[in-house]
Amino acid sequence: MTTPAQENSHKLALVAAAGAQQTSLAAAKAAFVAGGAGPAAQPAYDAAIKLADATAIRAQIASAAAQGLGDVGRQGLYWATGSYT
Repeated sequence: MTTPAQENSHKLALVAAAGAQQTSLAAAKAAFVAGGAGPAAQPAYDAAIKLADATAIRAQIASAAAQGLGDVGRQGLYWATGSYT
């Protein structure tokens, strides 16, 4: 059974991860638009989005593990990256 402190700590980590993800996505979009928003800029934009998503998922997994909440989120990481690690 988890404690309220574990759950609250995990929730705070999720909020921090989501904030960092949104910052990364905004930077990726700004770079994409600055690059002309055309086909030449698309691969870098796609890679930046994938990295932001994977980083957020890894932070969620790490928080859950640190709080003893189990090994959750690995399937989402696999869907985002093709890897469970």
